[in-house]
Amino acid sequence: MSKYNINSEDVVNKRSNIRQLVDILQVDIASKDTDTPPNEQSTRKKYEVFVTGGTDLYPVTSSLFHTVFDQDYTLQTSNEMLDFTVGLYYSGSIVSGALDRSVETDGIDASGKYLFANDTMMMREKINLYKQYAQNLLGDSTKKFTAPYESTTAADTIDAALFINIKRLFTRDGLDKEQLSFQLHVTGAAATIADPANPGDDPTDVFNIDAVASTDLVLFSDTGAKSSLRITTTGGSIGEVKNTDDDSVVGLAFYDKGVIVLDVEKVFSGGQIIVGSISAVDSGSGTLSDTFNTGSSEILFSGSLIPDFFVSASVDNILDHVCGTRFGRGNSTAIGLINQTSINSSIYFCRVGPNDANFSTNPTYVDVDGNIRCIQERGDDPFAYVTTVGLYNEAGDLVAVAKTSRPIEKNPEVDLSISVRIDY
Repeated sequence: MSKYNINSEDVVNKRSNIRQLVDILQVDIASKDTDTPPNEQSTRKKYEVFVTGGTDLYPVTSSLFHTVFDQDYTLQTSNEMLDFTVGLYYSGSIVSGALDRSVETDGIDASGKYLFANDTMMMREKINLYKQYAQNLLGDSTKKFTAPYESTTAADTIDAALFINIKRLFTRDGLDKEQLSFQLHVTGAAATIADPANPGDDPTDVFNIDAVASTDLVLFSDTGAKSSLRITTTGGSIGEVKNTDDDSVVGLAFYDKGVIVLDVEKVFSGGQIIVGSISAVDSGSGTLSDTFNTGSSEILFSGSLIPDFFVSASVDNILDHVCGTRFGRGNSTAIGLINQTSINSSIYFCRVGPNDANFSTNPTYVDVDGNIRCIQERGDDPFAYVTTVGLYNEAGDLVAVAKTSRPIEKNPEVDLSISVRIDY
């Protein structure tokens, strides 16, 4: 074994990127078996941790987000891919329109608590979810998301947001710019049931909450995002998500965080009437139908997607609708992206001169008389085979070991250079 000093000229530090294509299927997001509906495939998991309460009110249990897995989440080999949740801007028109002003004129009590009627559901939770994302991505929980980013136009405010979190395993060190795309059903197909609030209406005017949408499948992408890329200390690199049909901006992509924020009013037809069963704590009035399952927290809802459904439905109801219908339930790609893994490398060039490392410290290298076993006659050039390179720190401690792909012959006629690469 021989030791040699490595100078600064013998070390090269570099950074490289590895990209990986990720396809997320419709069926995984919907968590439905399209061949034998309505059998569940259990690829979307709920975490029902929220429970309503109150005198003479039905208790409603709901999650605050759903997680999509790449296979049945009960299997140990399953991987978390996405988190879905929704949020409402606390100072937006949707929240303002849902405030209960019968108690307080402005719908806010003396302590600053927002007051909502019994025909709304989880409004404070939806507000807090929006604020949480604003804090993490914008640096201020009171800020609003806008599409385009930091637009001052009122119509660009994202009042109702769909948040898609791509898990670290698939985000890696960030999403590649202009490589994000997904498909959504903007409007719904004709409902199989009539609108209970207006039974005389044409059923093609309404959309069953649980029906699979079959029309207006629109492609959204971040094409051209590099030209309008914004970089912030809190959110990192931020690009715009656009509707490829009309090039309108419908959301934001936070590449370094792996988060997509979509304006629900822009990616879906918010005014379309939808009907179906949702959770509720009270029979209520207004947008809710008077048709109920007595003694149950389920009611028959009829109203617009925005704002009625997003105000009256629980987070579970909303995510079941969005994930179960808007992405489809087939085996096609629902979301496609390319992630990026940054690798830092240090390459050490270990040089061995012609007169170095031609002998072995192995005791079998020489016989009892001290003669080299591997040469035929005295005076022949000695040689050895290099199989291992060790890197030592200044104190002489071994800190890394590298193995060659094959033994390399070393003799006095060879000026050898071996590069050792350490990735981190």
